[in-house]
Amino acid sequence: MSVRWAHSWPWRGGCGCWTGYPGGRPAAVRVSFAPRAAVTRPSAAMVPSVMTSVSSAWIVSASMPMKGAVCRWSWPPNMGPGRRRASGGRGMVMPPETRISRRRVLRLSAVALAGAGVALWPRQPSPVTWTGQAMGGPASLTLHGVEQGVALRLVSRVVALVDAMEGLFSLHRPDSLLSRLNREGEVGDPPAAFTDLLRQALSVAAATGGAFDPTVQPLWDLYRGEAPEAETLHAAMGTVGWWRVEVARDRVRLAPGTQLTLNGIAQGYITDRVTDLLLSHGVGHMLVDMGEPRGIGRRGDGQEWQLGIADPDAVGRILSTVPVSGRAIATSAPRGTLIDAAGRFGHILDPVVGRPATAWRQVSVAAATATMADAISTAIAAAAPARAASLIGDSGAAVVMGVVA
Repeated sequence: MSVRWAHSWPWRGGCGCWTGYPGGRPAAVRVSFAPRAAVTRPSAAMVPSVMTSVSSAWIVSASMPMKGAVCRWSWPPNMGPGRRRASGGRGMVMPPETRISRRRVLRLSAVALAGAGVALWPRQPSPVTWTGQAMGGPASLTLHGVEQGVALRLVSRVVALVDAMEGLFSLHRPDSLLSRLNREGEVGDPPAAFTDLLRQALSVAAATGGAFDPTVQPLWDLYRGEAPEAETLHAAMGTVGWWRVEVARDRVRLAPGTQLTLNGIAQGYITDRVTDLLLSHGVGHMLVDMGEPRGIGRRGDGQEWQLGIADPDAVGRILSTVPVSGRAIATSAPRGTLIDAAGRFGHILDPVVGRPATAWRQVSVAAATATMADAISTAIAAAAPARAASLIGDSGAAVVMGVVA
């Protein structure tokens, strides 16, 4: 499976550069401005687009400009402004880790439409959009009503925060705290963010009867190769169970053989942390997507933020467009990412039976926070459709779209 990310910039008078991954890491900062004279009446030809192909699915993200100059900053989470390097080529191929790192292939397309109507802030700064990476997948941020100098400083803080969160939760970084916990079975003096997310994950696991369970990592490792024999699967199942994790203020401890993955909840958690950071700095209108999108306030034309849900069976087709202002929406697709090289096993596993989930093609869940939407969508996708209502329970979440296999 290949993952390709390409940017097109059709605005007359704009400027930009292609970014690549020399050495397997992102390596460029892109700044692009559309002059006021060039952007007066939005049209289809003037819509910058980002199209990401992940296996057979396409994620389309568009941002329609308002009147005035539009500035877009882009740098990866491990880089900040001032570390610009040129790269060659007309696009970039994501590092191999992204081929299995994303929990879903059919995540929502973040359609940030400023529209051609009357702006909320007709004399204030134009929208600022950042695109980068978070937890091995594409991430984006759109801010409205923020002066560009202020927005640049805030984006720099967001980049630093995402990098710090990856240092806690990423399994693709051997130096992350989660990787160390899996290797050593115990870590002392964990940061508050680490224990906070673990407690939330274990709470959802208990509430869903284990349909969501962060201890399925040993099963993941099994299905990377051949289909496991019954005896091997039985032995691995003996290490799975959310109750095998002990979380205290001064330490986190795993029972022998138990390992964790937070890929079914961490993207949503990072979205919430970024949202909280921006809210604390007075940003009231934004669309934050660090793997799961969450909208605050409104678009530039006064309308709600809208998200398109991709059709799992038709590349480039949107099944439905749903409002996301004041809530988050997460989409899980069991076969969105495939664990093994042969493409037999989907990445969402049913912790109860220890086998890849097959009942859903995809399911989209809305909740007040991206953390909850992420975890509940994972739980529902892992279980039978008939269990959806009971898995939601009193979480306040709701299924907004589901496609049954």
